[in-house]
Amino acid sequence: KKITKKKNTKLTSTKKKTPKKSIVKSPSDQDNYPKEYREIDKVTKSEWKEFNPIFLKGEETYLDINYMGVSTGKIALTTMPKTKLGEKDVYHFHARVKTSTYYSYLYELDDNIDTYVDTSTFTPVKFSLIQRESSQDVDDLQLFDADKLNTYTFYKRVTKKKTKKKKSTKPTPKRFQDPLSVFHFLRGLPLVKDKLYTVPMMNRGKVLVLKAKATGSEVLDTEIGEVKAIKVEASTQYTGDTLKSGDMTFWFSADERRIFLKFQAKIKIGSISGDIEKYER
Repeated sequence: KKITKKKNTKLTSTKKKTPKKSIVKSPSDQDNYPKEYREIDKVTKSEWKEFNPIFLKGEETYLDINYMGVSTGKIALTTMPKTKLGEKDVYHFHARVKTSTYYSYLYELDDNIDTYVDTSTFTPVKFSLIQRESSQDVDDLQLFDADKLNTYTFYKRVTKKKTKKKKSTKPTPKRFQDPLSVFHFLRGLPLVKDKLYTVPMMNRGKVLVLKAKATGSEVLDTEIGEVKAIKVEASTQYTGDTLKSGDMTFWFSADERRIFLKFQAKIKIGSISGDIEKYER
């Protein structure tokens, strides 16, 4: 009989080689991350740890607006119920600014502003502004991506002469506020006398740095009675560009609610102020 030899067969492993893990840099570690944002992040890191959010569902604060000593309208600030945006739990704050009936003959204004803030980081997720005024209509939507550190702006302004549309994608610092959430952020700071707080604000892709400092306490005679208040002086500047008309003063109640009682601000022509008229909760 012929004897046939079996061929030697080598056993080959079926185990796949796992590729080496590559270290993915966070957006703030990338080379194109703005240098000024790195400096802002260093400052805000410690300040955000001191922050304690004040969320009073159903809270309504009404302020009377005065321009050059004349009552011209009202501001209504409302704390809406918590909600969700995608997978995120968010606080929802609303504001409405409207001119008084008699002043609307000169200039009519009806603005609605909403901000949605991440409950875990108190960083805005979405900001919207709908302006309906005598001279213009504005629709402004800003979306914030905390993972990519980007803001996406969709802006439309309509006047009698032209329509302007703009879309943009810009980087953001790690920690920031928007034009409405910043008031609620200030409420949650300890506001230690003479301590300077740095709060970056994103607005249509630009960073406005607000420097705020509690300068003392006062007793205000208001429409809701005599209230002990913390006086906060603030100034603003764009990164690399000082804003001349950026000086503002705020007053918050000195109790745990930190009710927004009063404000004063310089604008291009004259000054504007607001005084609390009613508070409900």
